[in-house]
Amino acid sequence: MTAVCDCFPELKSVTDAREARYRADPSKRAPEGPQSSLEVTVTSIGNLNESVSTRNSGRQFIISEPKHVGGLADAPTPLEYLLSGAVGCYAAVFAFYAAKMGVNYESFEAVARTSFDVRGHMMPDAPPSGFQKVSIAISVKSDAPPEKLREIEQLALKGCPGIATLRDPVAVETTLNVTAAARPAAVA
Repeated sequence: MTAVCDCFPELKSVTDAREARYRADPSKRAPEGPQSSLEVTVTSIGNLNESVSTRNSGRQFIISEPKHVGGLADAPTPLEYLLSGAVGCYAAVFAFYAAKMGVNYESFEAVARTSFDVRGHMMPDAPPSGFQKVSIAISVKSDAPPEKLREIEQLALKGCPGIATLRDPVAVETTLNVTAAARPAAVA
């Protein structure tokens, strides 16, 4: 079995090159510069299932709500994707810092837990329905000094865009475009 860190020499090279480009031109668009963007298209396909298409990776996947709220539960829920996306981002940033600092590890696992009150998504005067707290338990198998791994843990926690988006409020705005539905033809 290959260790997670087997890719670290190449990852260090890629990370160092990225940092040099980002420092040289902080306003440049990705992939040459650090200014990145995401776009997803979410289309309702029935039974509280949504089809998602991503611009950057070109992937498509399904999101499904749990059965107890009326969904089919045949794919991960939107909030499972949200939490796993943030923690998956954290795992990658942890690897970037470990590679950059020359700290190897054989395995990495993060178990994230959260709780929330979902009344807000269906009752106008309910408490906020966002995550109340996210706890992440990280297990790393490594011969590196624990203090170096704790340093990487803190750098990744501070620098991860996914975790930062959960931790810091972000402005969300919507626009609504309404198209009239086709009316059935009158019967004569």
